[in-house]
Amino acid sequence: MTEKGMVVTPQPEATEAGRDILAAGGNAIDAAIATALVQAVVDPLMCGIAGFGSLAVYLPSKRVHTYYDFHSPAPEAVRPDMWVSLRASPSIKDSHISGRTAPGAGEWKS
Repeated sequence: MTEKGMVVTPQPEATEAGRDILAAGGNAIDAAIATALVQAVVDPLMCGIAGFGSLAVYLPSKRVHTYYDFHSPAPEAVRPDMWVSLRASPSIKDSHISGRTAPGAGEWKS
């Protein structure tokens, strides 16, 4: 944490990179990019620069908080009826054996 902000990541090396950028006078975007790149190096199986994310931003000059969501959007052709078959999803045991879905998905309710 610095006087300019706070950086939180699963890996301390990535947090330190973002903190160092802020301490050196960089802005939140500079810190976020450095943090993401270091996080991808120290924990490559769990993240990467092409992954999902979100960013909460405060613009002090405008006194505005905003939020950027960069998770994958669904394709334009997606329809709710495409997912009807998931309502009768297999049990966790069946999922493990068949590999059709992730463990726990059998408990999903719409």
